[in-house]
Amino acid sequence: MSDRGGRRCAILPASMSAERQIVSTVRGLLDGHRVATVAVVSVDDQAAKKFVEALGEDVNVSTHNDVEQLAGLSDLDILIANKALSKNVNHPEKLDEFVKSALKAVRFGGVVIVREDLKDAQDGKQVARLTDYFDVFRVAVDGKNTGLELYAVEEVEDSLYAHQNWLDFYWSFTKKEFPQTTGENVTFRDFLDKTQYTDTGIYAYEWIFGDNFISPGGYEENLKVIKRFGDLRAGQTMLDIGVGIGGGARQVANEFGVHVKGIDLSSNMLAVALERVQKEKDARVRYSITDALVYKFVPNSFDYVFSRDCIQHIPDTELLFSRIYDSLKPGGKVLITMYGCGYGELSEKFKAYVAQRHYFLKNLKQIEEIAKKTGFTNIYTENLTGRFKEILGEERSRVEDNKEEFLSKFSQKEYDSLVRGWGDKLGYIADDNHNWNLFLAEKPF
Repeated sequence: MSDRGGRRCAILPASMSAERQIVSTVRGLLDGHRVATVAVVSVDDQAAKKFVEALGEDVNVSTHNDVEQLAGLSDLDILIANKALSKNVNHPEKLDEFVKSALKAVRFGGVVIVREDLKDAQDGKQVARLTDYFDVFRVAVDGKNTGLELYAVEEVEDSLYAHQNWLDFYWSFTKKEFPQTTGENVTFRDFLDKTQYTDTGIYAYEWIFGDNFISPGGYEENLKVIKRFGDLRAGQTMLDIGVGIGGGARQVANEFGVHVKGIDLSSNMLAVALERVQKEKDARVRYSITDALVYKFVPNSFDYVFSRDCIQHIPDTELLFSRIYDSLKPGGKVLITMYGCGYGELSEKFKAYVAQRHYFLKNLKQIEEIAKKTGFTNIYTENLTGRFKEILGEERSRVEDNKEEFLSKFSQKEYDSLVRGWGDKLGYIADDNHNWNLFLAEKPF
C-alpha cells in the first residue's frame, strides 16, 4: 500500500493498548509470581482505570495522581508511574525524590515501570539521559546498596502504530541489591556509553563509515552481508542484535520490506536511531534498549536474527545462541559477523586491548562447536579478515586524506586515537590475533 505522496507503507501489525502492553511486560518480569499489591501513579484518570482493568480483579491496586503520594507505601509488587514525571524529567532533585520513594515503596524483586512520552522533548538524547540516570542510581535501603536493574526501554506500540510516535517509552526495572562499586562505570551499559559509544565517538564513527552506519564498510558492506541470507521477503520479521544507530535495520526495511526489531544496550546509540526513525516514520522498524541475554523474546517469532559486529561484547556465547535459537521460527536463519581471535600466539598488547574493550572473543572453530551444540543445522562459517584488512586501510586513508575536514568536526585527540587504533588492528591481524568472522546457520523444522 502507499500513502498519498506515493511513499510505500507497511501493513501495520495489530497492537494492544499501552496499559495492556505494560502489564504484559510486568507479568513476564515477575515470571509467574502472584501479584498482590500494585500502585499506579497517573495524572490521567482514564489511564489509571485501564491499568486496573488490565491487572485484573484479584489484584489490590491503589491509584494516585502525584508521585509525592508514594510516601507511606511499602511492600508493593509493582509500581507504575504513567506520565507522572513529565514536569520533573529535567530536574535531577525531583527525579532523586521519585527514585528514593519508589525504592522504599517496592519490595526487593518487585517491578518499577516508568512511562514517559518524549516526542516533544527539546533534547533528542533525553531517552539516553533518563536511561543512564535510572540505571546507575543507588541508595541505601535497609542497609543495602539498592537500585533499579534495567530490563528494557520499550516503545509503546499503540503510540507507534496508531499515532506514528516512536518516542513514547516505558522503562521496566526490578528492585535489586547491588554490590558496592569502586570503578567509574556502574553497569556495562554505563561502560559502553562512557567509553566506546560516547556522542563524539558515535558521530566520528559515522563520519568515517557513512550516514547511519558505525560498522566497517558502511551501507554497501552491510548490504553484502545481509544478502547472505539469500531469501529475504517483504513482511518477514528480523531481530537485529546490536542495532547501533539503526542504519542496518532501516536498510533491511527499505531494501526488502522486512519488519525489524532492533535492540542495543547502548542508550546513546539507540537515542540516535530513535530520533531518526521518528523523523522517517517507518513503522517496519522498532527498537528496544535492552540486553540480548536478559530480554524475554517470544519463542518462534522471528524469520531471521542478524547481528553485526556486536556479540564480542557478550560474555556467554552459549546462552546467546540458545536464546537466538528459541526466538527463531522453525526454518529461520541466523547471520552474525563478529570480532574473533585468530590462531596465532596472542600478544600482551592484544590481550590488554581485548580487556579494555570488554571483549569475549572466540575463534571460528569454537563458534561452530557452540552452534552444533545448540542444535543449528546447515552451519557455515567464514573468515572475513582479509576483507577487514582492506576496509581498515580504506578507512584510515579516508581520514588521513581528509584530516582538515575531520578536525573541523572532531578533536585532534579523536583523530590520533582513531589512526593509532587502525595501526594497532592491522598489527593484530598480521599476528593472527584479531579476526573478523561470519557465521550463518538455520533452525531445523
